[in-house]
Amino acid sequence: MVVGDIMLDEYIWGSVDRISPEAPVPVLAVDEESTRLGGAANVVQNLSKAGVTPVLVSVCGNDIYGARLHKQLEENRCSTNYILKSKARHTTVKTRIMARQQQIVRVDREACRDLDANETRKMVANFTRALSGVDGVIISDYAKGVVCPALLKEVISLCNKQKKYVAVDPKERHFNLYKGVTVITPNLREAHAILGIPYNRRIADTEIEGLGWRIVEKLDLSYLLLTLSERGMAIFEKKDKRFNRLPTVAKHVYDVTGAGDTVISIFSAAIICSATPLEAAFLSNHAAGITVTEIGTASVDVDTLIKACRAGM
Repeated sequence: MVVGDIMLDEYIWGSVDRISPEAPVPVLAVDEESTRLGGAANVVQNLSKAGVTPVLVSVCGNDIYGARLHKQLEENRCSTNYILKSKARHTTVKTRIMARQQQIVRVDREACRDLDANETRKMVANFTRALSGVDGVIISDYAKGVVCPALLKEVISLCNKQKKYVAVDPKERHFNLYKGVTVITPNLREAHAILGIPYNRRIADTEIEGLGWRIVEKLDLSYLLLTLSERGMAIFEKKDKRFNRLPTVAKHVYDVTGAGDTVISIFSAAIICSATPLEAAFLSNHAAGITVTEIGTASVDVDTLIKACRAGM
């Protein structure tokens, strides 16, 4: 199950050959428009491509973009039965204006406020109904308000009672609420924020291990998967006090949009299918290395991932 903020990533593709006479801005001649699943919906897409049957618990607006989200989710074998249609908030849409392969501006339509008490009750009810039929839960927190403190408390409590695997793609304002989940997947900047220390992009490799163990201890995690951009990943396993580093496998990086969705999806799918944490990290590292070579949110099919893993071994 995926719980979190769903959105549409809209792309307007074209070319720029002149500057507007009205203002010193480029004029885009539009060639193509497309939409892709974003946020928690991109996690769903990644799971589906990996062969997992996803269940999504979320909220969208009762609008045309919400209808598009439903259609694309269903095309990814994901039921929309547990998505609330809200009259009080609109569907989050991020529109990227692309001049050939270069993004020249992004337009965001979103309502970044926490769910109200009534919406939270309905979300918890949907989550409770779906929980017994799933093997694990991914919380995809994009700070748009769906993953609010009241919902997080109920979700984590119910998962712990039923001994469910819980993974979190975190956001800064909720760090202290993730205590007791199975794994979180922060980047290096977020890792510093969890501990309340200034961000050090040039942190030495020898210091990364100490940073990670402090997070494992603070949040009582079974695992920590720390993403390190061009420096790869680090996986921490509490039970055996095991630490491993994985170098990046990306040959070219064009766009990191949605890479975190790929990491948490593939890692979680692998763990649920009895992979070791190191094996799961190996798979997710290779999957992310594929998606960052594409423009916009992307997902990886099983055959492509297997081929990439074999090439990298």
